[in-house]
Parts: sequence; structure tokens; C-alpha cells
Amino acid sequence: MQVVEFFYGMVTATEVAYYAYIYSVVSPEHYQKVSGYCRSVTLVAYTAASVLGQVLVSLANLSYFYLHVISLASVSVAFFFSLFLPMPKKSMFFHAKPNKETPQKLPRENAVLGETQKDHKELGNQLSSPRPNNVALGVFVQWFLDLKECYSSKHLFYWSLWWAFSTAGFNQVLNYVQILWDFKAPSQSSTIYNGAVEALATFGGAIAAFTVGYMKVNWDLLGELALGIFSAADAGSLFLMHFTANIWVCYASLLIFKSSYMLLITIAA
Repeated sequence: MQVVEFFYGMVTATEVAYYAYIYSVVSPEHYQKVSGYCRSVTLVAYTAASVLGQVLVSLANLSYFYLHVISLASVSVAFFFSLFLPMPKKSMFFHAKPNKETPQKLPRENAVLGETQKDHKELGNQLSSPRPNNVALGVFVQWFLDLKECYSSKHLFYWSLWWAFSTAGFNQVLNYVQILWDFKAPSQSSTIYNGAVEALATFGGAIAAFTVGYMKVNWDLLGELALGIFSAADAGSLFLMHFTANIWVCYASLLIFKSSYMLLITIAA
């Protein structure tokens, strides 16, 4: 189990890298749509996998071992195709070509503090004719200024903090919800619909993620309100899963939890 968790952590880290890659190959005006597209297509694929798993177990009486084999083959194919993705032609942070007159501005909609702009201008002047022994130092200075610029925005700080905690919580829920369900309705004496429920919950999340891509909402104004409302819905669904003895209520709670989480994580992206 510890080995499984280690590799799951590696996969989760590469997922972050995949999403960062998307934002480096499209222009900022398309960020909202590609966020919805990428998240929803991933969830639709997860839905198909859940349905396939349920069908193979329920109708074909397939051993769980073969589900593991199918999963390993699938991620291996995905890894192979990732090697052929086109390389970004620009970088959001590094290898920029600053101008002496105009400081480099990153493609963000957040307001940039005046003092940060001044720092970037000074750095741009230094890096326009870098000396070999200062290149590495310049990169670290650029990185520090980018971090300072990013987290000077309280909105970005709130959403980043929520992203970190909620992703950890979401992974915990996914890891332990199957154990909870088996406690509420033991598989030895109950009909199991875990795969079907996972499929429905994920498909609901896919619809929510896709919808976000087309919502005309000022997230600076309403983002924190949405954050509070849907986080409360997530927390309520978890408490409901814990206190109820009815497996169907547990299933419904997961539907609410996963849809709300996917909606918020897409907005955060």
C-alpha cells in the first residue's frame, strides 16, 4: 500500500505539470475554456473507466487482478503519447527576452504592484546583457520576483491555499471512501455499485468543469462566495456520509462532494 501511495503521489505531481503545460501553449484569453476542456475530458475518461470496471466485475466476473493489468496498460499508453506532445514555444517564467525600455510582464490578469514592476525593470536591464557567472543568480531572482508578484494578490493566495488543502482532502476521501462503503454495506452480503457510483460522480464533475469554461462570471467579485458555498456543501456531504447508515445516502453524498470539488478546482485553475 505504501508503494501504491508513492506512485500515486508521483502521478498526482505530473498531473499538475500537465495542466501547467496547457497554460504555456495557449494565450491567456483561452485559459478559462481550456481549463474546462482539460478537466472535463479527464473526468469523462475516468467515467468511462469506472463504467468499464463495473461492467467487467458485475457481468464478466473479472478478477480485480485483471483490472490492475488494464490500468497499468492504460497509463503506459498515456505516458507513451505524452512523449510526442509539442514543446512550448514560449515560457511563462524563464528564457524570456526582456526589453530595456519595457519590463517583461507575465500573462496574468492580477494587478501588479508598482514596486514589483520596478524590480522587474531593473532585473530586465540586468539580464539583457547577462554575464555568465550571473545567469543562474538572475534566474533565481526572476523566480523570487514572480512568486512575490503572484502572491501579492490576496485572491490568488486564497485560491492557492484552498487548492493545496482541498486536493489533499480530496485524495484522502477517494482513498478511504471505498473502505467506508464496505463498512456501511459489506461486500459479502450486499450488492456493490461502487464503480457505477464513481462513474456518475465523475461524470457530474465533468459537466461542472465543462460549464465553468463558459460561465461569464467575475471571479474576483464572486469567487470567495462560491468558494465558501461549495466548500460548505463538500463538508456537509462528508459529515452525511459519516453519520448515515444508508449506503444510498453515502452514494448521493459522494455525487455532491465530487461535483462541488471539480467545479471549484476548475475555477481555481
